[in-house]
Amino acid sequence: MDLTFEKFNVAEELQNQRNLFVECFPENIGTPVEEETHYKWKFHSFPSKMEQKAYEYVAKIGEDIVGYYAALPYEYVIEGKPHQVAMVCDVMTGVKARGKGVFTKLGVYSTEQFNAEGFSFSTGYPIRPDVIPGHKKAGWNFPFQIPMYGKFIKMNAFLTSRGKSFLIPFANIAISVYNNLISLFTRVGFRDLTIKQYSSKQIDAINGLDMFFSRWVKEQKIALNKSLEFLRWRLGAPEKEYTIITIQQGNDIIGYTVLRKVEKLGVPCLGILDFCMLDSFNGASALLIKKITKLAKDEHAELILMMMMRNNAIKYGIIRQGFLKTPYPFSFITKLFNNAPNQNIVNNENNWSLMWIDSDDL
Repeated sequence: MDLTFEKFNVAEELQNQRNLFVECFPENIGTPVEEETHYKWKFHSFPSKMEQKAYEYVAKIGEDIVGYYAALPYEYVIEGKPHQVAMVCDVMTGVKARGKGVFTKLGVYSTEQFNAEGFSFSTGYPIRPDVIPGHKKAGWNFPFQIPMYGKFIKMNAFLTSRGKSFLIPFANIAISVYNNLISLFTRVGFRDLTIKQYSSKQIDAINGLDMFFSRWVKEQKIALNKSLEFLRWRLGAPEKEYTIITIQQGNDIIGYTVLRKVEKLGVPCLGILDFCMLDSFNGASALLIKKITKLAKDEHAELILMMMMRNNAIKYGIIRQGFLKTPYPFSFITKLFNNAPNQNIVNNENNWSLMWIDSDDL
């Protein structure tokens, strides 16, 4: 097998890469994710502080692209110091190259290039079980999983899809009673807080968001270095629109969330991309969740979903707000390079505040 590895030449090979994407992820056929415009937004408009907006590598048999491995240069602040981190995404191996070690070899080659480019470490969020052995063989660590939490508003679609529609009236009554009790007994020990709602097209109208991010990052051991510039890109995918909700004390933002309506396994959901509060206002998170719940009802979503670290779920009291841990956690993987901080710091789940915003999902 004449297998070679090299940098991806977007000018000459983009159509081949798009063909491979459709072959590997056929569920995206007919969606905006399949289009070149989505690729160009994702990999060629990122507000990178490094030399490139994205780092892309391919495996070839002859002139045919049979594997693709990419990373976006996310910046994290770790114990007060900035680190460039390769967030790996869109990893794929063509059908005719599977079972031949191509995935593992491309993973080794690509992460070696990340190291040479000066990244501190790389991160990933693999979903498909069949890629896990290849990541492990390529030297990735699996330090912990990230739980996914859900709060039902209704169970119509969920039970119908499982052939148990006869249970819908009973389930919905139970959920309504449970959620009403939670709302009745929720107390927020803060006054003079206001909530505002924006669309993702109104980001520049949100005064004080950069200041909030700056304050929030300083309170974290490890934090994605969020900014208005990053958020414009992250929420700027073609044909996607998000809702941003802020909670303020006077003119100061003390918490915010980002969400959008999605469908998961036939169930209309409200997916929470990001959710964070300043530490001294964690108790006010119930107000944000109350607003999210109302929005879910207004949007006819039946389930609210979010990926959140256990420590933050406890800190924000989301179980008390009606969320339950689902049986579908996400794997978080890391691979440390020459410039990496201490391994014990990176691999300690209590140091992170990971959500979907840290990945390329949702």
